[in-house]
Amino acid sequence: MLQQYYDKKVLFLTGCTGFVGKVLLEKTLRCLPNIACIYVLIRQKKGSNLMERFKREILDSQCFDRLRKTYGSGFEKFVSEKIYPIEGDMLKDGLGLAQHDRQIIINNVNIIINCAASVDFNARLDDAIQINVRGPQRFIALAQQIKNLENFIHISTAYVNSDKGGYIEEKIYDPGQENLEQLVTQLLKTPVSILEKNVKDIIGDFPNTYTFTKCIAEKLLVQTRSPNFPLTLVRPSIVGASWKDPVPGWIDSLVASSAIFFFVGLGLIKTLNGDECLIGDQVPVDYVSDFILTAGAYQNGRKEVSVYHCCSSAKNPMTWALAKEVNAQFWTKSPSSQQFSKPNLTFYKNERLYKLMTKIKNTPALMYYQIANRIGNKEMKIQAKRLKKIIERAESINETFKPFVINEWIFESSKSNLLVEFLSESEKQNFNVDIEKLNWRNYLERFNWGIQKYILKDQARELSEQSTDVLSQRNQQSYFSDIEWCLNNGQDFKTKTAKEQISLVMNSQRVQSVIKQLVEEKAKKYQSATLNLEKFHQNIEKQGVDICEVMFANYNMGVIRIFAWFITKVFRQIYEKVQINEQAMLELQNYNQKEGGPLIFMPTHRSYIDFIMCSYVFFSYKIKCPHIAAAEDFLQMSIIPIILRASGAFFLKRKQLEDSILYKAIFYEYVQRILIEECYLEFFIEGTRSRTGKTLNPKFGLLSIVSDAVFDKKIPNATILPITINYEKVLEADTYPYELLGEEKVKESLIRVIKALKILSSNFGKINVSFGKMISLKEWSKQQGLDSFENMRDRKKAVETLGYEVAYRLIEELVVMPTGIVSTLLLMNRRGITEDQLIKRFEWVLKQITMRGAKTSITNNGQSDVTVRNSIGFLQDLIYKKKKNVFELTLIPKQEYKSILLLSYYRNQLAHIFFSEGIVCCALNGFGHLLSHKEGVSIERLWDESDFLLKLLKREYVIRNRITTKDQMIDFIQYMIDKSSQLIIW
Repeated sequence: MLQQYYDKKVLFLTGCTGFVGKVLLEKTLRCLPNIACIYVLIRQKKGSNLMERFKREILDSQCFDRLRKTYGSGFEKFVSEKIYPIEGDMLKDGLGLAQHDRQIIINNVNIIINCAASVDFNARLDDAIQINVRGPQRFIALAQQIKNLENFIHISTAYVNSDKGGYIEEKIYDPGQENLEQLVTQLLKTPVSILEKNVKDIIGDFPNTYTFTKCIAEKLLVQTRSPNFPLTLVRPSIVGASWKDPVPGWIDSLVASSAIFFFVGLGLIKTLNGDECLIGDQVPVDYVSDFILTAGAYQNGRKEVSVYHCCSSAKNPMTWALAKEVNAQFWTKSPSSQQFSKPNLTFYKNERLYKLMTKIKNTPALMYYQIANRIGNKEMKIQAKRLKKIIERAESINETFKPFVINEWIFESSKSNLLVEFLSESEKQNFNVDIEKLNWRNYLERFNWGIQKYILKDQARELSEQSTDVLSQRNQQSYFSDIEWCLNNGQDFKTKTAKEQISLVMNSQRVQSVIKQLVEEKAKKYQSATLNLEKFHQNIEKQGVDICEVMFANYNMGVIRIFAWFITKVFRQIYEKVQINEQAMLELQNYNQKEGGPLIFMPTHRSYIDFIMCSYVFFSYKIKCPHIAAAEDFLQMSIIPIILRASGAFFLKRKQLEDSILYKAIFYEYVQRILIEECYLEFFIEGTRSRTGKTLNPKFGLLSIVSDAVFDKKIPNATILPITINYEKVLEADTYPYELLGEEKVKESLIRVIKALKILSSNFGKINVSFGKMISLKEWSKQQGLDSFENMRDRKKAVETLGYEVAYRLIEELVVMPTGIVSTLLLMNRRGITEDQLIKRFEWVLKQITMRGAKTSITNNGQSDVTVRNSIGFLQDLIYKKKKNVFELTLIPKQEYKSILLLSYYRNQLAHIFFSEGIVCCALNGFGHLLSHKEGVSIERLWDESDFLLKLLKREYVIRNRITTKDQMIDFIQYMIDKSSQLIIW
């Protein structure tokens, strides 16, 4: 559709040296590579020719780094084949085009996109008219001569109707307004001094010359177009930094809200005359570029004038209060090296109060200016002058932006629905025209990050390190905000009722075949005429129904919403953050189930919280909540199983699954029914919670059922998503040492749940949820060279290799938490370690982990002392604190088994990182201090001991790249030597 439309088309773009134009050009090149070519109009500047300006201002921009990386050394060749810069000037008659270039445009161009404009809100009126009115008029005059023109897309602004208030429709108000041309001509003839003096009277209720001239331009374009001329007007609102493309947070200029965010973030603006409760309509620049290209394709063949609002206020509104909150949080957490003071913005609706408070806040700086000018030295005078300029600049920005924070417009955006429907599922992966999917809190953080990185050129943390906190996604100012959030989130999904499922499963061929088998076995065993086989058959049927009633979920979105509200309250009470990778969630939102089949979520299993964590995160992002395979532990907990069933949980009893062929058949059939009905499925590949903190070897039962559904062609495919859930402190970890020491597992009950409510006063730190790369079941089998459709051995092998692949990916996504590093160091220093030593060694271990490419939740920002002390707080029940003096604190791990085992549990999250080094060092130390540290050990003997340990621990650790030969060990030892490990080898 969109891709097909632009295939072999010739485009003519203006405004490519501007913010929107650059992003539009980059997106066209990257996502529409089959386009024939793009003519780019560029105005030559003194001191540089056409190609120099094209390269310097467009091609060398960071906006094209992604394309540059994709094409490598072939980038310039690709660009030269696709882009043809043409010298021209929107301010000159005929666009200042050479006759040869003009003829090329007339003969070849199919689509024109005019992004050129003066976005200076305070531009002199005559200058604004020349670029914003006369420029488009000259352009459309040329366009009406083009032989094969399919669309003329003019980029306007949503604020062309800012002289009106309230709800603005997607139309041109008063398109036949008379004497506009006469007005423009008269204004251009008027002396500049008179224009400047009377500009407010001339523009009337418009906030500035920009919106005034853009409004006139639209109406004149409509009035001067010839009949059936294809004209599309796209009206973006305030355009901000990119959301995803070309790179997240990209911005190259400070205009409108970006200027406000910049000055507020640096602490240079403290007051604004406006109402923070009003909606501020903003859109990411990549949303605008995607919108333009999609609208262009959708308009194919339409000859009328079409108006599109590219806005957010009607569909996904954002208030200035939220922008203020996120701005303060970001710049406080990640202050710039150029920050003047802490961000602290206050909105004042009353203009007099605003002026008074601004004057009060500026008084110290103005007093300093006066004193410095009278008695200060040269340095003081320079500083004072700088302060005065900052104050004047802040006041200017405030005055310029005031109309947009003191007024509110809601822009109708119903036509964007047509564009969303127009795109295919695969095209939606690259073109986002659905503003409802934008998470404002995350976007605004990314916006500020972009200002810090691309405008201030600070060493900003990479976005991959800036995970999103699910618990703080929404505005919590209102008492009912959580209720509103629960009503607006989640994806409505209706499944068959439990009664319908029971009927389908019990009447399935598999279950009926097992029932028949059981009846026949009974008949053989009791060869008696008095045996009532029909009654026995009914009894087995009843047993089956009873099994179904205990096992099956009863999915209910109403209950899920209530449960999500409850979980939000609990999680906020006991957890500091639930951090996730925003990009992974965006990919999930755009997942194409028709192509990939149902999603199969496979999380790590460390805590009972795992059961609800995935569903909670998916609910937060309007992704379908899965059906979850839950253990029987919860069945004795009174009302709890009812809530869990309604939330998508279904229960399995492991013993019955092993012993009863009826139970096994029902379970098998039910799981396949879930998949056939396009439900998402969640289960734990490890089978049970890991009591040691290590990833367990995979269990293949449920994975086999899923693979059978695919390879028996009951579903088109299935896609597996490994999910690693990392805890700073595990909720029920205190019980694990007792189970490891052989004590009977405590059965869960409602009473235990009630008693556990005391945890609401505890702090369990942060949770980090990481998503691995998706795995298509069909593709996996194909990649392994297996025929899983016809060959059962191949199918079994595919399941086993896939199970381990999932486990490997779970480990690779594991994020080391601070408690893991601190526990490791405490166990290494069982006689005690001072806090200062602990902090130094913590930083060293953190560096070693990073060097090995592993992930941590810690950013080395010079605050290791805070991180270590927080971890000590989480582990305080496992250690003694001893003070030698006022300044020196010594930490000693408690020596009882429970404490050692629990510290080991947290330590084991590092085991996979240092496994091979641990094997070699352990084998070497086994020879004693004299041999290992002085005389040395032969390679053969070292390999024998290492090989023994590797075989011994084969089932204990799941490791992808395990050493299996002596040569591999020698290579690895060389790697250790290169990493400055001290080994003496003969």
